[in-house]
Amino acid sequence: MDLAKVITILPAYNEVQELPLLLEQYKSVKETHPNLYVVVIDDGSTDGTVEAVNKIKTDWMEVLPHGTNQGLAQGMRTGFARALELAADGDFVMAMDADNTHMPDQLPQLLEKMREGNDVVIASRFRKGAKMYGIPPHRQLFSRGVSVLFQLFAPMRGVRDFSCGYRLYRAETLRQSMAHWGDDFISEDGFAGMTEILYKLNVNPGARFAEVPMTLRYDQKIGATKMPFLQNIKDMFRLMWQNRGYRK
Repeated sequence: MDLAKVITILPAYNEVQELPLLLEQYKSVKETHPNLYVVVIDDGSTDGTVEAVNKIKTDWMEVLPHGTNQGLAQGMRTGFARALELAADGDFVMAMDADNTHMPDQLPQLLEKMREGNDVVIASRFRKGAKMYGIPPHRQLFSRGVSVLFQLFAPMRGVRDFSCGYRLYRAETLRQSMAHWGDDFISEDGFAGMTEILYKLNVNPGARFAEVPMTLRYDQKIGATKMPFLQNIKDMFRLMWQNRGYRK
């Protein structure tokens, strides 16, 4: 399994300061996992993100540009499509935030959980051993509230963190689900799309989900958050209501 490819997708919008720092971390991860490949999806950045990435880009990194800002959901669609072009069954697709708050050196933990037969492994803020730095109180409350409400009203076995985007997916599981749902695989336009993905993946018979404790370094974030807070609350509650009574 150590020889499997890991295709990492990084949807990015105006991350000129943070993204180069994150990509530098990947260089050390590459030393222990040589089949790592990184796909940056630039979502119409206007701050020089692409130019900054191109200065440090290597032959195992590529940039896919959106001419205009289309949002996180379209960034994920573009990234998944490209990753599955590159990945064979037996390979993995990893998704992370591009703002240097997620730590790439957690890849071995995620892969270890995959060895146990799981199809999706989430870096979770709500598992014993998770560490979080610099999180504003209102965001902590929101994330915790989302976790509790989804576990109560639309639970999924093995999942506590429904909204974190740092995940490792088994390529064939992702491919099967995207073939099943087609253009509706991600129908949410905003950050709620990350939660929607979990429910869409769970259509696969026997799909297994697991989590590892996350290290979240929000204190390393330099720019302002891109998440529209109030809109995200509305979207998440609507998604929870749509999936109420879900059990699997």
